[in-house]
Amino acid sequence: MVERATRSEEDRGTRPDGYRSDAAEVPGPRTDSGAPGAVAVDAQVTDPARGRSTAATDRGPWRLGPRGMDPESVRKRWSEAQNRFVDDPHEAVRELDALATEVADAVVAEIESRRSALRAAWNEDGGADTEELRLALRDYRSFVEHLVGGRA
Repeated sequence: MVERATRSEEDRGTRPDGYRSDAAEVPGPRTDSGAPGAVAVDAQVTDPARGRSTAATDRGPWRLGPRGMDPESVRKRWSEAQNRFVDDPHEAVRELDALATEVADAVVAEIESRRSALRAAWNEDGGADTEELRLALRDYRSFVEHLVGGRA
């Protein structure tokens, strides 16, 4: 049987089972700017009460994207290479291939960094309590949902 969220739960973006209903934002650490979609996955802080990293337990949004790359700069490089196609198609495609490789490598680095932060949040000393494991389950679910573009 499917539970129906109450209006107040829908307004808060949560469902009766405790998961957020929006898969667009995935829990993750925020940068100092706090800008939506900005991520600082390497920012590891130790929780003094538990002596554990809190990097994956900060609940700011995490968005998949090329780590350390300015999207506008990537678009500009793409446009410049594409504009050279008429004069030198082979060189233009070579440049676009190199740019695509650079962006893909940055995305893979971002995914690996996030996965490592998720693991560190619950597996540092093997002594995670039930609440930490529940949060880890939720974070992994959001991470996988984001990667596959839907519900896991």
